[in-house]
Amino acid sequence: MISRRTVLTGALLTGAATALPISGTRAAVQADLIDGSTLPRFGAACLTAAVVAMAVHNGHAYVITRGIVPPKLVEIDLTTRQVTRTIDLPIGEGGWGITVAAGKIYVGLYPVADVYCFDPVSAQLTRVGSLAGAGGFVWDMTTAPDGQVFAVSYPNGTVWQIDPATNALTRLGTPVTGAQYGRYVGAAGNFVYAGIYTPSQLVGYDRTAKTFSDLTPAAVRGQNFGPFAATADRIYAGASGALVSMAQDGSDVRIVPLPDGETGVDAIAVSPDGTAYLTTRRSGTVWSCGPTDTTLTAVATPAPADEHRRLLLLDATTLLGSTGSGVLWWLDLETGSFELLDLVDAGFTPAPDKPQSIELGNPHLYVGGHWVVTEHAIGTGATRRIRVPGEAKTLTWVEDGLYSAIYPSTEVVRINPRTKEVHSFGTIGHDQIRPWQAAYDEKTQLLVIASAPGTGKLTGALTLLDTKTGALDVYYGVLPDQSVMSVSIVDGIAYLGGDVVGGGGITPTRSAAAIGAFDLGRRKLLWTVDPLAGERSIQSVAVKDGILYGVLKRTSGGWFTYNLTTRAVVRGTNKLSGYGEIYSDYTGVYCETNFGGNLYQLGPGLTEAKLLVNKLGDGWYTVPQLSPVRGGAPHSVWGLADRDLVQLPLP
Repeated sequence: MISRRTVLTGALLTGAATALPISGTRAAVQADLIDGSTLPRFGAACLTAAVVAMAVHNGHAYVITRGIVPPKLVEIDLTTRQVTRTIDLPIGEGGWGITVAAGKIYVGLYPVADVYCFDPVSAQLTRVGSLAGAGGFVWDMTTAPDGQVFAVSYPNGTVWQIDPATNALTRLGTPVTGAQYGRYVGAAGNFVYAGIYTPSQLVGYDRTAKTFSDLTPAAVRGQNFGPFAATADRIYAGASGALVSMAQDGSDVRIVPLPDGETGVDAIAVSPDGTAYLTTRRSGTVWSCGPTDTTLTAVATPAPADEHRRLLLLDATTLLGSTGSGVLWWLDLETGSFELLDLVDAGFTPAPDKPQSIELGNPHLYVGGHWVVTEHAIGTGATRRIRVPGEAKTLTWVEDGLYSAIYPSTEVVRINPRTKEVHSFGTIGHDQIRPWQAAYDEKTQLLVIASAPGTGKLTGALTLLDTKTGALDVYYGVLPDQSVMSVSIVDGIAYLGGDVVGGGGITPTRSAAAIGAFDLGRRKLLWTVDPLAGERSIQSVAVKDGILYGVLKRTSGGWFTYNLTTRAVVRGTNKLSGYGEIYSDYTGVYCETNFGGNLYQLGPGLTEAKLLVNKLGDGWYTVPQLSPVRGGAPHSVWGLADRDLVQLPLP
C-alpha cells in the first residue's frame, strides 16, 4: 500500500445560482410524463477551467479549454500573468492540438475533428478543414523547421500537412494498417514523426521520398510513443516506460528508462545542448536528462500528480509548464524554485463542466469534474472548488469524508471537505486506467471499485479499499477478458457487470459480457454467467429484492433482469434512449440515460420501462447518475438537466 498526503487548494465561489433547498420543494409527483426542461434548476453542477493544449507566441500563452461548450481559446500575458483575451471556438468540447505557424495559432478540436487558425493581430478565426468524421479528434499538431504544420487524427490514424501560406490541407497517409489513433506528432529536419496507437508504432515520414517507415526501437516495441521534441539533429520521444532519442533517420537510438512508478511521459522540452526536460505520470515530476545520461534526475514537482499538456523553455533557465487542471507554472531550472498561476486567479471565468460523478454527502452535495470536485452547500447556494489530481470518475461518501477513484492515474483518494486535504491510498495500477463505479459495504467497511484497462487491453479489475486500514487490494481479471463496468452491493455480495471490449483497440476474445457475484467477506468470486448471448457490454447493474437489473451499452438502450434464484433472464420489452448508472431505493429501480436525457423506472415488476421525465439533455461527461435528495417530500433525486442540477421526482 502506498500512502502520501497532498494538500490542494480550492476557491470559494458564490454566484447567482439558485440556492439548493434544504428539502424537496416540488408539488406531489404527477402520474403524467414530466418535461425535464421545465424543472427548477439549481445552477451549474460543476465549474471548470481545465485545459487540453498550450502554445506560446509573442509573450503570450494560448490554451484551449476542456469540457466547455463552445470551447475557448484563452490568451494569457506571460508578463502580467493575466488573461487578456478569450476567443470562442465554434464547435466541439475542446482541442488537444495546438501549434504556432506564420504568426498564427492553429488549433485542432474534438469531438469534431476540425482545424481552425486564429490570427492574434486581426482577431480573425478561419476554418482550415476537417481531419475525420463525427466523433473524431485532432490529437496533436506541430510546426516543422520550415514552417509547415503537421497533425494526426482519430479514428482514422492519419498524418496530415497544412501549408500556412494557403491553409491547404494534405493527407499524407495512414502509416499503420488498421490503427485508429494518430496520437502524437513531431518534426525535425526533413522528417515528420508520429506516435500511432492500436497497434502501437513510432513512425517516420521522409518528406522528400514521401514514404513512411517503422522507426520503433526493438527494445521498446509494444510501448506507446509520444510526445515529441527535437534539436537540430535528433528527435526525442516519450514512451510508456522510457525516454527515447534517435538521429533523424532513426539510427543512433538511446533509451533511458523512466523511474519506478512512472507510467509515461506527458510533455518534453529539449535545450539546444540536448538536455531533455520531461514530466511523467503518475507523479507529475519534472526530470532532466543530459545527452549522455543513463538515468533521469528529478528537478522539481510544481504540480503533483497533475497531467501536463506542454513544456516550453522560455530562456536558458526558465521552463514554462501547463497542466490539465488549468495551471501555468514557471520553474527556475538552476534553483528548482517555481511559481504557480491558476487560470481562475488570472481572470478566466470558469464555465459549466460536463460532470463525471455526483454524491450526496453530509450535509452538502458534491459533483466531480475535471481536476475539481464542486461542493454545493445545501440551502445557501454557495459552491467551493476542491482540487483533485485528475477526473473524479467516482464519488462515495463514507462517514465524514468523500472517496474518489481518479482517471487516468487510477489513484484512490479521500477528500476532507472541511480542510480540502486530499489523502492518497495509492493507485489501482494493473493496466487499469478508467474507474467506472464504486460502492461501499458498511459490514466489511470496504470501498469497492470497478475499473477498465487502457487502450489495447481487455482485462479489468475489482479493487477493494479497506477504509479503516487504508489497504488497497486489486483483483485483476475477476471477470474473464473484460472490463468491470459496474458494482452493486447487497448483503456483503458485490454484483458485477462486464464489457468484453475492454479498453478498445483490440479484438475481444469473448462474444458476451458477464455478470458475477463476489463475496466481500471471503474475498472470493462465487459465480459468473453470460446473461445475454451476443451482448458485449453491460454498462450498469443493481440488485433489488433478489432481481439483478442490467442496462446495456453496445446495444444502446437495451435492458434486462436476472433472477438470482431461478436464473431466469427477461429482456425489457422497450428500449431506453441510451444508457446510464442504475439507482435503486425503497421505492424502485431507476435509470437516467444519455442521448437525449430521460429518466426511467425499471422496476420492481416491470418488463416495460416507464418513462418518468424527458428532455433532460446530454450534460454528463460520463454516463448519467443519480443521488438522493435528503429529507422532506416529495420523493426525489439529484440529477442533471443539461449541465445544471435539478431534483427529479420519483414515484
